[in-house]
Amino acid sequence: MATGTVKRVKVLDVPVDCFDQEQALKALEGFLADGQRHQVVLLNRRNLVRGRRDAEFRRCVREASLVLPVSPAVVRAAAFLKREPLHLFSPFSFVVRLLALAERLNKSVYLLGARKDELERAERNVRDSYPKLRLVGRYTGHFPKSAQNDVLLAIRKASPGILLTGHGLPGRDLWVLRHQKELGPGIALWVGDCFDLFSGRNRSGRIAVDGPAGPWTLFPLLAFWLRVLFHRIFKR
Repeated sequence: MATGTVKRVKVLDVPVDCFDQEQALKALEGFLADGQRHQVVLLNRRNLVRGRRDAEFRRCVREASLVLPVSPAVVRAAAFLKREPLHLFSPFSFVVRLLALAERLNKSVYLLGARKDELERAERNVRDSYPKLRLVGRYTGHFPKSAQNDVLLAIRKASPGILLTGHGLPGRDLWVLRHQKELGPGIALWVGDCFDLFSGRNRSGRIAVDGPAGPWTLFPLLAFWLRVLFHRIFKR
């Protein structure tokens, strides 16, 4: 859980950290130096709602060392509920700065996620962008359940300072939570579509943090804001 002078607030009873970009990087630098296990959660609107009804995901967010909002709806909800101001994070920009930090501090990185061809392209592009970065391993996220122990063993042997995980892992953030002790010390986070950007599969440079937009999203969005309004009126 985040500590120090930065405040952790609750939005719809889900904890979120009031870090700006520089404070987040400073916290991450401390995590890389302390020899402990740390999970970082990039919180979008759908997962904020999930944190209210799913006990395991609520524990995931509560126990995370850093919870950063990546959805404008989360930031706006905090403002409407008169919480401390939240700073909106771009997932890709955040991961880019995290990799630059790892390169500067000579910390190692392991890539876990995506399909084999996409992962290989992502690794090549990351190496080209960060020539001094120590990439100590990669493994596709679409592995059979029977291979999970081997995957965890490979990561533990590589002992990365940062584990970036993406599509293919069952449970996404929850996979990291469930296997933190087996992964060993360091920073672990689920970065999802960032692998698509690194591999070149997504050339737009943008990530739909709350999922693809469409008419089917109107009801969940309306339900979210009605819940926020209810919270403002009755649970201040």
